[in-house]
Amino acid sequence: MKWLATVTALALAFATALPLSMARAQIPEEPLISPAAGEVGSRFQVVGQSGWTPGETVTLSFGFSDSPPGNSFGGPFYHERQATVLRDGTWSFPVVVNDELFPFPLYRPGFIVVKAQSPSKTAMNSFVYAVAGERPLGPPPLASFGFGPPRGNHAFAMTIGLFAAGIGALVTVSGAWRRRMHALAGD
Repeated sequence: MKWLATVTALALAFATALPLSMARAQIPEEPLISPAAGEVGSRFQVVGQSGWTPGETVTLSFGFSDSPPGNSFGGPFYHERQATVLRDGTWSFPVVVNDELFPFPLYRPGFIVVKAQSPSKTAMNSFVYAVAGERPLGPPPLASFGFGPPRGNHAFAMTIGLFAAGIGALVTVSGAWRRRMHALAGD
């Protein structure tokens, strides 16, 4: 019976942890923002990596958020730029973080939200804006449990998977220890 509990716990741990980490690693952010963080005067590149229709015009809209926006940022957007999709379905646009980007001074850390929209596709990502080395706060501690803004990671599922693996390891070790003690007592 113990072997069944061990196998079940390990299977649950791998079924939870492995596909989530592999899926997360294989899904590129769209649009790509590189580098992903900086301060006033920083330059970053916004890149449409694939799946855009060649020849279409992509409108880039820029907004500001105090919390991680995910794909739920509704605005407002303060600045727009346009780029043309190349033959290979990609596009690129350089951005400089300065006072032309927003109608207000950027005095606090936050997230510069970039929405890329064409007639056939829409994507959103954000640039982490720091002030004097101070980065914005991330999602609240309970966000991974379903409270607060949408979460961007799988911390809760990973926690459950690791808990299941720990239980399986404890059951295995205690079973081996009890067999050993029983064998020693029988001698």
